[in-house]
Amino acid sequence: MAAEIRLGGRKFYDDEHFPGGIDRAGFFTIPEANFLINYGYTLNGLYCGELAPSNEAEQTFVDNINVDAESGLYEVRLWRKYLKALYKVSHRASANSSRNEVTRSYESFDEA
Repeated sequence: MAAEIRLGGRKFYDDEHFPGGIDRAGFFTIPEANFLINYGYTLNGLYCGELAPSNEAEQTFVDNINVDAESGLYEVRLWRKYLKALYKVSHRASANSSRNEVTRSYESFDEA
């Protein structure tokens, strides 16, 4: 069905969430990353409602992406994986995230 979905107007890299590139993020296989790079703008537009489906394949994607049930469509499964990766990227915990900030003043120390 990928051949029936429009190619994106340009390559989809999502530098905002994956500054090193989708293909280097570690979440996707090489074929998945290539598919997202080529079709990502179309899938994102269909998902957000910015693009209207132009054929049956795109309409099927829109119908299936908004349903919580499992889907057998590659595009739907891959886009859900992409959304899950976005969540993981935006909710990364750092080593110091659970510590309270301690403000220290060095004014009281004598200079050596």
